[in-house]
Amino acid sequence: MENYILPGLLAACAALTTFKWFVAREAERQRANAQTAELLRANRALRMASRCREALLHASSAEEMMAAVCRAISEEGSYSLVWTGLAMAGSSKDLLASEIQGTPAGRFAAASGGLQRGCACEGIALDVMWDGKSRLRRGAPAEYGYPSVLAMPLAGSNDDAAPMGVLCMYSIDPCAFESEEVQMLQELAADLALGLSKMHEARKRRAAEHALAYQAHHDPATGLANRSLFNDRLRQALVAAERTGRKVAVLALTMDRYRGVKASLGADACSALLMHAASAMKSCLREGDTVAHLLGNEFAVILADMVSDDDVLPVATKLLEAIKAPMRWKDNIVNSTASIGIALMGEEGGDATGMLRSANSAMAHAVGHGGNRFRFVAQEMNDRASRMFALETELRSALVHNEMVVHYQPRASLSDGNLCAAEALVRWQHSTRGLVPPAEFLPLAESSGLIVPLGAWVIREVCRQQRAWREAGLPMVPISINLSPRQFREEGLVEHIEVALEEYDVPSAMLSFEITESMVMEDLEDAVARMNELKAIGVKLSMDDFGTGHSSLARLRLLPLDQLKIDQSFVRQLGSEQADEAICRSIIDVGHNLNMQIVGEGVETLLQREWLRDHYCDEIQGCFFARPMTPEDFAQQLAADRPRSTTMLPLWKAINYKV
Repeated sequence: MENYILPGLLAACAALTTFKWFVAREAERQRANAQTAELLRANRALRMASRCREALLHASSAEEMMAAVCRAISEEGSYSLVWTGLAMAGSSKDLLASEIQGTPAGRFAAASGGLQRGCACEGIALDVMWDGKSRLRRGAPAEYGYPSVLAMPLAGSNDDAAPMGVLCMYSIDPCAFESEEVQMLQELAADLALGLSKMHEARKRRAAEHALAYQAHHDPATGLANRSLFNDRLRQALVAAERTGRKVAVLALTMDRYRGVKASLGADACSALLMHAASAMKSCLREGDTVAHLLGNEFAVILADMVSDDDVLPVATKLLEAIKAPMRWKDNIVNSTASIGIALMGEEGGDATGMLRSANSAMAHAVGHGGNRFRFVAQEMNDRASRMFALETELRSALVHNEMVVHYQPRASLSDGNLCAAEALVRWQHSTRGLVPPAEFLPLAESSGLIVPLGAWVIREVCRQQRAWREAGLPMVPISINLSPRQFREEGLVEHIEVALEEYDVPSAMLSFEITESMVMEDLEDAVARMNELKAIGVKLSMDDFGTGHSSLARLRLLPLDQLKIDQSFVRQLGSEQADEAICRSIIDVGHNLNMQIVGEGVETLLQREWLRDHYCDEIQGCFFARPMTPEDFAQQLAADRPRSTTMLPLWKAINYKV
C-alpha cells in the first residue's frame, strides 16, 4: 500500500509545483505585458503632447493650429475621430466645425451639416458648451456610431466667459480614455484654448493697427488718400521718374458748384457729391495712379509713369466728363462740373510741394475762366491743349463728312520681285489743310476713342475697294490693316470684320491684320484668345515692328501668327552694322522655324534689298519698291505688275525644295 501512496504523493507535489510555476510565469507575463502597454501608452502620450505643443509654437494661424493639434491627437492617440468646433457669433448652440481628423470623418460631417456651414450642437458637445465642463461617455447610446467619446471645453481668456469652442475625441474602444489620459488631454485642450486666445488677440491687435494706419493715410469722408499719403506717393513717383526717364503730372481739382449745392441741399448732399466725384475720378485712372481728397471740395491726382506730357490731356478730359455725370440725391438731380489745374514734372517748382502749389495756381485760373475746364501752369501746354481739342473736333467732323482716305503701299516678293500684297494706310484729306500726317491725328484718335469708328471705316473701305478692283478685272492681293490697341480689345471686332467680308464678298484670305508686340504682351492669354478668334474666320495675322518690343521665343511660339515684319530700325543699317545684321538673321531664322513669312520694312536701297534676299527674307516693303499711293495709282500697279500666285512657295521654302 505504501508502495502506491508515496509515488502518488510525489507526483501530485510535482504537478502542483509545475502548476504554481506556470501560474507565476503567466502572472509575470501579464505584468510584463501591462508594463509594456503602460510604456507604450506613456510613449504615445508623450509623442502626442510633443507634437501638439510643437504645433502650438509654430502655427501661424488659428486654422493651422487646430488642424495640427487634431492631426497629432488622431494619429498619435489612435483615436478614430477628432474635431474642434468654435462657437459661431451670436449663437450658443451653433458650432463651426473648424477641423476634422480621422478616417470616419465623413460620417460626422454628414451628421453635423458639413465643415463650412456650421452644425447645431447635439449630445455631448452641447452639454460642454452649456456649462463649460468636460464630458466622458462610454457605451450606449453611442454618438455618431462610436462607443467612447470625450469632449472638453476650449475656455476663453476670461474664466467667467462661455467656452470659445469644444475639442471632441471619439474611439471604437469602449474602454478608452483612462484617467491619466484624460488628464493629459485636458492639459492639451487648455494649451490649445490659450493658443487660440492669443491668436485672436494678435489678430485683433493687427486689425487695430491696420485701421489706425489706414485712418492716418486716408480721408474718412471719401476713403481716398489724404494729404500725407498724397505727398509721400508724389515723392516716390518723382524719384522713380528720375530713374526711368518717365513723366509725372499733378492735377488739382475743385468742384465748381460745391457751395451752391451746400446752400440749397445741405451738408449731406455735399458729402454725397464728394463721394460721386471720388468714384468718378477713380474710374478714369489707372491702377498705379493716385487720387486724394485734400480739403473741402479740393482733390488732387498723381499721374505717374507717363511716356509724354501729352498723355495727361485725355485723362484730364475724361475727368471733366466723368464728374459732369448727373447725381441723384433724394428727389433731386444734382449737376456739377470741375476745374482742374495741371503741373508737369520739370517745371518751375518741380518738387512735390512746388508741383501741388503750381497745380493749385493753374486750377484758380481755370475757375476764373468759368470752370468746367483745365489749365496748365505753362501757357505753351494750354495752347497745345487748345489745338488738340480743335483737332479732335475737326477729326470727328472728318469722319462724318468722308474726309478720310486710304492709301496703299505695295509689298514685293523677293523670289521674283513682283507685287504680292499691300498695306492699307489711312490718311486725312483735310478740307483746308490738305493731307494731315498720320502721326498728328492717329494718337489723338486713339486717346479720344475715335480710333474705333475710324478703324471700322478702314476695314469696310478696304473690303469695298477690293471688290471694286475685282469688278474692274484686276487681280486681288492680300491687304494688311493695322489694328490699334483699343481696336484690338473691342469685343465686336470679329463680328464687324465678318460683316464687311460678307457685304463685299471678299475672301477672308485677302485680309491681314497687323498688331504690335506691346499689344500682345500686356495680357498674353487674352491676346492669344482674341487672335484665335480672328484666325477662326480665315484672316491672316502679322506682327508689326518685330524686334522693338519685349517678345520672348517662349511667348512667340504661342502666338498664331502668319507673318513677322522686321522693324525698319534694323533694316536701315543692313550692310554696314553687324549687330543689326545679326538681329535680322535671327528674326528670319526664328520666323521660318515657326513657319512664318518674313517681311523687311523700310527698305530704301538696293543694298538692303539684296541683303534680305540673300538671307531668304520673303517680302520687302518700302520706298525702294513703292511709296504709299492712292487707290487709282495702286490699280495701275496691279494692272502693270501682275501679282504672283498666293499659292507659290515662299522664297526660303522654294530654295530648300529645289535642293
